Amino acid sequence: MYISSKRFDRNYFIISNKEVYADYFELKVYADDNIIQCCLPGQFFMVAIPGVFLRRPLSVHNIEKNVLSFLYKVVGKGTEILSRTHLDTIQLLGPLGKGYSGLEIYKNLNYIIVAGGTGIASLYFLATKLGKKGTLYYGVRSKKDLVCFDKFKKMRWKVIVSTEDGSEGYKGYVTDLLSNSFESNSMLFACGPMLMLKKVLKIAKEKDIRGFVSLEEKMACGLGNCQCCAIKMNGQNKMMCKDGPVFKIEEVEL
Repeated sequence: MYISSKRFDRNYFIISNKEVYADYFELKVYADDNIIQCCLPGQFFMVAIPGVFLRRPLSVHNIEKNVLSFLYKVVGKGTEILSRTHLDTIQLLGPLGKGYSGLEIYKNLNYIIVAGGTGIASLYFLATKLGKKGTLYYGVRSKKDLVCFDKFKKMRWKVIVSTEDGSEGYKGYVTDLLSNSFESNSMLFACGPMLMLKKVLKIAKEKDIRGFVSLEEKMACGLGNCQCCAIKMNGQNKMMCKDGPVFKIEEVEL
């Protein structure tokens, strides 16, 4: 894992900020080469939303040339205001946190991505950097919550979907599908709700599977100063924003 020594707090030109799925928006901004070169999959930016006191963390969803994009769901006042923001510029602080790095050493393994809900947002950027296709296990509540899995299909990933209401794919939880899916040469990457990650970690550790998890937690500063995103790991307090959000599987006890 790697944490960039460079971060930028500046205004970015907004290219677009539009609804791409029901209640899901994609914010695209222009970023110069200095910023683009510092961004790793798994890292995030703190977004200053007009009229909202605290910034909101958004994971890097994709980078194409000099276009930096964030995929987010409208879930509260902050993201609702953000979805209606059509200014020329927006202030972002980042890239922040530890992301995935050194991925080339895992190139001979079979890649498995497990995504739950909005966890898919950061995992797509990861998939674009892995260098080869793998298998995506994607679990959501309902068919209407399936976002950007079409992008994985375009990259020719194998996509296995589960929905809690049975409206698409397997009816049930995505973790129900994992027990017989991991092989000894698998490399796992997971991001999603904490309950899902607990089950994923249990299965991975039982089968001695290597990999990483990206944890989701509310953040206030994004720098580790406020300590509101603290979580206990192996008897120590870790900050999601500074020590994570990406951790090796063996480091995490949930």
